[in-house]
This record gives sequence, structure tokens and C-alpha cells, in this order.
Amino acid sequence: MKSKVFNLVIVIISAFIFITFFLFTKGLNTLINEIKTLSFPWLLAAIILIIAFWLFESLVIYVITKELYPIDNLYIKSLRFQIIGQFFGAITPFSAGSHPAQLYEMTESGIPIGIAGSISMIKFIIHQVTNILILLMAFLLRFNYFYSRVNYFIYLCFSGLIVHIITMILAILFLFSSKLTKKLLIFIFRILKKFRLLKDIDSTYTKIEKELENFHENALLITKYKKMCAKASIFTTLQWLAFFSIPYCIYRSFGFNAEDLVTMIAAQVFLVNFMVIIPLPGAEGGAEGGFYLIYGLFFKSGTIITAIFLWRLITYYSSIAVGSILSLLFPRTNLEKKKT
Repeated sequence: MKSKVFNLVIVIISAFIFITFFLFTKGLNTLINEIKTLSFPWLLAAIILIIAFWLFESLVIYVITKELYPIDNLYIKSLRFQIIGQFFGAITPFSAGSHPAQLYEMTESGIPIGIAGSISMIKFIIHQVTNILILLMAFLLRFNYFYSRVNYFIYLCFSGLIVHIITMILAILFLFSSKLTKKLLIFIFRILKKFRLLKDIDSTYTKIEKELENFHENALLITKYKKMCAKASIFTTLQWLAFFSIPYCIYRSFGFNAEDLVTMIAAQVFLVNFMVIIPLPGAEGGAEGGFYLIYGLFFKSGTIITAIFLWRLITYYSSIAVGSILSLLFPRTNLEKKKT
């Protein structure tokens, strides 16, 4: 109960700061009047894209879990794993709570900890590889465009790229090293304990120690099941292309059409890449500042603040809202009782 109250407080404070900033910057009447003038079909397209973002990640989890450990009502549970991960990722620095929360939900749904760890790790590696490839593609297509127009652009890009590469290397090491895996699990358990999702670290680790062997055996499936990984990679690519396209829809909702979709997607790729180095939940502050810096090239000065408001509302706070409803108002135990 305390963990639920703690998460609810975080959601309320975060939303309060977010709304207060824009109300004092633009004024409530001005903000509402500007939003009323926007093209509803394009705003609806942005909302559909964030829903597609959630659904594609659910499909990634579904495809991997179906191959490794199929369970009843798998897609519904995959959707829950996804949104719980989004929620805890949104309220923790560096999105550190996302994977532990998903791992916890998987084990609570009957998936052995070793296999759940393998599912999480395989998904994570596919996510990292896909994002690095998309980032490299953005470099090839639009690096010169932004480098000549945005101050300190090269430092922002390469710092994020280095973080992505180091993270992927560490993930691969954990995947094939039992010692590193043990250290990783202890770290995850400490995070779970901090959120009051786990009480006794030592006894829990003793119970799952036998599952570590299964973890490494199943982790090797990333090389064995190539079709599974290919499907998951396709869904991951579609997932992030949907997310990266949201600013373009917001841009078009203002009636602007001077910039092309590829340039706007590249801008979002670079921005998200920059956000990974900001040690605050949701990259608070840095995300808004980065959007202003990069997308200020496309939006007029009088519209950029409203654009930031809509972008954060759709891409970040919607995950908190949906995730909080699912995790706080409809706990997993209640959902299982209803299904029974």
C-alpha cells in the first residue's frame, strides 16, 4: 500500500510541476485557445502513434515469451508487462525501474525467474541494437543538417551514442557471464526492495539461484531462434518509428508543412538519444530544453511552448496516467480474480 501511495505522490508532483510551468509561461486561456485552433486529425494521429508504440512493444514481449515460455492470456499479460514497464520507467531516473518492474510482473504471472530474465534481456538487447541502427541512419541522413544549425549538437549526439554502446556491451556480458548475472540480479532486487516490492533479498536470491542456469541456457536462444529475434526486431523498429513520428504530427497540427517527415524523425532520434544521459525521471527539464533547442528550427517562437506541452503530454505523461491506472487502481491480483 505504501509503495502505491509513493508512486501516486510522484505522479501528482510531476504532473503539477509540468502543468504549472506551462500555465505560468503561456497562460491558461492562451494555451487552450491555441490548442483549439490546431488540426484535430493530426493530433489524433499523434495519439494513435503513442498507442501503437505501446502495442508494438507488447508484441515484442509476446513474440519472445511465446517462444520461451507460453502462458495463458499471453497477449493481455504482455500488454500489462509493457505498460507497467513504461510506468516505472517514467518515474525513475534513467528509466531504471522499467526492466525490474517487468521482471517482477513476469514472475508474478508464473514465468520462472530465469526465463523471465532471459525474455527481458533479449528484449533489451534487441531494443539497444535497433536504436543504435536507427541513430546511425539518422547520422547518415541528417547529421550535417542539424550540425550546422544547432549549437553543441555534436556533443549531445555522441554522448548519447556512447551511453547506448556501453549499455549494450554490458548487456551482452551479463547475457553470457554467470557472475555478472548474479550481480545484476542483486542490483535488481535492491531496486525492488526500495519500491517495497521485495522484502528479503537473501532468501529470494537463494530461491532463484537454481534458475540462473536456466537463464543462461535460455539466453542463448537469441542466437538459436533467429525468426523470433527477427520478428521482435521488426516490431521494435515499428515501435520506435511510431514514437519518433509523433512530433511530426504535432508539427502538422499547427498547419506547418515546410519540413519533411524524415527530418522531423531524425530530430526526435537525436533528442531521445540526448535524453538518455539526463539522470532524472523522464529526463525532466532536459527533454523540454532539448525539444526547444532542436525543434525551435521548425516551430515559430509563439508556438514552440505549446508544441512542447503537447509532445510531453502525449509521449510521457500519457504513459504515467495509463500505467498508474493499471498498477494502482487495477492490481494484478484483482485482474486475475476477475479472469478466474
